[in-house]
Amino acid sequence: MEQRSCLRSAVKIPVLVDSVGVSDIRCASRDVGMGGMFLEASLSDLSKGEEINVVFSLPSEKGDRKYSLTARVVRVEEDGFGLIFFNTDTATFRTLQELLKYSKRQNLH
Repeated sequence: MEQRSCLRSAVKIPVLVDSVGVSDIRCASRDVGMGGMFLEASLSDLSKGEEINVVFSLPSEKGDRKYSLTARVVRVEEDGFGLIFFNTDTATFRTLQELLKYSKRQNLH
């Protein structure tokens, strides 16, 4: 049963997951929405409920721009993990808008 409160778009970009007590995890996004994302990763030491930082870059007119979002792991699967964003402030909201605009420009969804 679908539990998402926001629609998601297929967006495949490199992502770095930064978490206290765990080595940085390099993975790729599979889908992204205003409320969360799914990251593809073959191996992960993350567990459900863990708080992490999701770091990625998007191209801009002035070169690549780095973004960081705070998220919580809500689902762990063999091929990756699902995240929900929290502490969403105006900057986070704008970051997600930029990511979704980027996906539309790249015809990624």
